[in-house]
Amino acid sequence: GAGQNQPRESERLLTMWRLLIVSALAGLVLADDDGKSGGGGGKGISGIIGRAFSDQFDPRLAANALRIMNLDRKIAELKDKLHEAEKVDPERFLHEMEARVSSVEGTHCHEHEFQCGGDEQECISDLFVCDHHDDCHNGHDEDDEVCDTEPVKAGHTYSGTSHWHDCLTREDHVSRIMITGTTRRKFFPSRIWVRANFESDLEHDGHKEVSEFHAKGYYNFADRRLFLKPADDDDDAHLSVICDFDLGDDERATCHRVHEGTLHDCADLHVHLEEEHHTH
Repeated sequence: GAGQNQPRESERLLTMWRLLIVSALAGLVLADDDGKSGGGGGKGISGIIGRAFSDQFDPRLAANALRIMNLDRKIAELKDKLHEAEKVDPERFLHEMEARVSSVEGTHCHEHEFQCGGDEQECISDLFVCDHHDDCHNGHDEDDEVCDTEPVKAGHTYSGTSHWHDCLTREDHVSRIMITGTTRRKFFPSRIWVRANFESDLEHDGHKEVSEFHAKGYYNFADRRLFLKPADDDDDAHLSVICDFDLGDDERATCHRVHEGTLHDCADLHVHLEEEHHTH
């Protein structure tokens, strides 16, 4: 196992270092003896050591040890790169590329329509997506990945930094979206109704404070969009939230703070899913 290989590698490196040091010492002793006696047969302890080492070691040993150590270093670097490569999910990477292409080229569908994929560029109403009936010719509207409910799973908390560019004058600050409950109605399965808490860590007159409000809204499977607004209809102090999840990525979203009526964009917020055990 990996635990057994580490001691072996350490022993091998230690042995090579010993050989390298001994070889260097032998070379110094031999050079010293040559300078004093004009040859390799010096007297005294240095001469004895020099002769002993000269019988057992080749000067090329040090060079070989250096080459081996260099190869070991390169192998270790390759192992690190392979380990990092294992963390990359190929499927997620492809979905991210598709999402970027779609954002540039568009889906060729009208608003409130869903792109079925493929070369036909078929579009259907977003009301038909994930309604338990195949409406796309290829059934893409009922794919497990499209109809994944994980982005709005109750108990999930997403956090990120809010950056305001309009509406309010605020420094960048941390915000959190906590999904507290969901409902999916049988007569309207293409939406998930969501309850959430929205928090922002603000600083006022040098004192830290938390601004929060209860929110309600829905998740649309067709465009993987979460829309939240203040649960209190008379709450004019807080802005609505729109979050877009890329296909295949349930842990990150690009969000915006907007005015509900006009959808005017006031702030950007890139969030990521926190660990389940994290609490506030």
